[in-house]
Amino acid sequence: MTIPETQMRLTLAKAGVRWDAVRVTAAVGKRVADHLGAGCGGVVADGVHVWFFVEPGRGGELTLPGVTVLGRGDLLLVPADRIISPPGPHWARLSSRRTTSTLALYRAFTHGDPW
Repeated sequence: MTIPETQMRLTLAKAGVRWDAVRVTAAVGKRVADHLGAGCGGVVADGVHVWFFVEPGRGGELTLPGVTVLGRGDLLLVPADRIISPPGPHWARLSSRRTTSTLALYRAFTHGDPW
């Protein structure tokens, strides 16, 4: 049985192609997204973690304690754009641009004490 695209909630997407994904805890992710404000791209959440998206190949610049980077060869379940609330993975923040600046994200991670 094939599920019509209009009913699909999640897509298993390859990281490192259109973006790298950067995972942190939900609490840290909320503080960082709030700090970034309008500079924040799309953010996926599942209640435990959040994923920010950066340009492909740039995630390695965010090697910090508490940060997990998904790059080339990794997979991530990405919700459809219309999925903006739980349960399951959903867009906690939609943006016309999917990615966040790696430098801005690094600065937000190291600003004050988001951890």
